[in-house]
Amino acid sequence: MPVAHGANPALDPDGFDLRMVPSAINWIFLSSLQILPPITSQIVTLAPLPTMKRFKDEGTTGNATPLPFSAMLVGGVIWCMYGRLTDDMTIMIPNVTTILFGIYYLVTFSRYRHPKTSLLLHVLGAIFVIVSVVSATFVLPHEDAVDMIGEVGSIQQVVMYSGPLMVIKTVIRDRNTSAMNAWFTVATFLSCSVWTLYGAAVTHDIYLWGPNVVGLFAAAVQLFLFLKYGLPPPPHVKEADIIEGLPLKTVATE
Repeated sequence: MPVAHGANPALDPDGFDLRMVPSAINWIFLSSLQILPPITSQIVTLAPLPTMKRFKDEGTTGNATPLPFSAMLVGGVIWCMYGRLTDDMTIMIPNVTTILFGIYYLVTFSRYRHPKTSLLLHVLGAIFVIVSVVSATFVLPHEDAVDMIGEVGSIQQVVMYSGPLMVIKTVIRDRNTSAMNAWFTVATFLSCSVWTLYGAAVTHDIYLWGPNVVGLFAAAVQLFLFLKYGLPPPPHVKEADIIEGLPLKTVATE
C-alpha cells in the first residue's frame, strides 16, 4: 500500500509510533526482572516450612541433611553484603528475611535432629564464613570486597542448591524421595530461572547468573527424581507399604 506524501511509515493509522513497541516490550521485560527475583527468593526462603512441620510431626529429621538450611543462612548474609556493596536493593532486601528464616530452620533442625546427624560442623562453618564476609565488607577496598564476596556467594549458592543432591544415593536405593523437599525444588527452579535472567540481562553480573545456572541444573535433577519415584508419602504411611514412592495402603496410626 503506498504511503501518502508526508506520512510517517512508522505510525499506524491512529498515529501510534510503532517504533516504540520494541522499547516498551524491553522496558516491561527489564522491569519485571527487577520485581520477580525478590518474589521468587521469598518463595525459596519459605519453601522449607512444610519440612519443618514434618520434623515436628515426626519428632525427628530422619535422614535429612542440614546443609540447605545452614547454606541459606550464610547466603542471606553474603548477598545482603553484596547488595550493599553494589547498591542493589533487588539483591539486598529479600535476603533480610532469608537470614531470619535461616536461623529459624537451623534452630528447628537442631531441636529434632536425628542422633546420627551432625550439626556442629555446619554451624561452625556458617559462623566462619559469616564473620569473614562481614569483615571483608568493612576492611577490604571496595572492588576487592565485591569480588571476594561475589566469589564466596557463588560457591554458597552452588552448595545450597546442590545440597539436596547429597541424598541421591539414598533416594535411588530406597526409591523414596522423603529426604528431599518438593516445594523447595520447584521454588529453586523458578528462582534460579529469574535470577539467571536478572544477572545476564540487567546487571550483566556473572556472580549472579553463574551459580544460578548450576542451581537450575541441580533443581532439574531433583525434579527428575520426583517424577521417577513420586512425592514423599504422608507421615502415616509406613515405608514397608511403599513401592517406588507410591503408597500401597494407608496404615492408621494410633
